[in-house]
Amino acid sequence: MSARLTRFDFDEGDQFELPPRFERRELETRFTGLKEELLGELLDETDTLDLHTRFKQAANEAAGLAWTTEFPLLVFPTLFEEFAKRERTRQSRQRQILAKTEHLLAEPV
Repeated sequence: MSARLTRFDFDEGDQFELPPRFERRELETRFTGLKEELLGELLDETDTLDLHTRFKQAANEAAGLAWTTEFPLLVFPTLFEEFAKRERTRQSRQRQILAKTEHLLAEPV
């Protein structure tokens, strides 16, 4: 399969504009809705209350980073997923460390 580029010649007076896909206000509204939806789903399926605060922070971090790109609606879900995974890993590691060191807290000095 080969791809062919077609050359278009425009007359001098021909102009066209490519407006943004969404106006800023609509983009912010959609982004907020997406963030709340994804965060809500994650919080609903999470039993550990300690992770709720961490997931909210992860959503905010992912949102901040996504807004630095041209396509925040496209980038945010993946960033949020990665940040949420990071927080689960941190929580798991902290539980392991606590389980290994609990006996140290119980012993008198």
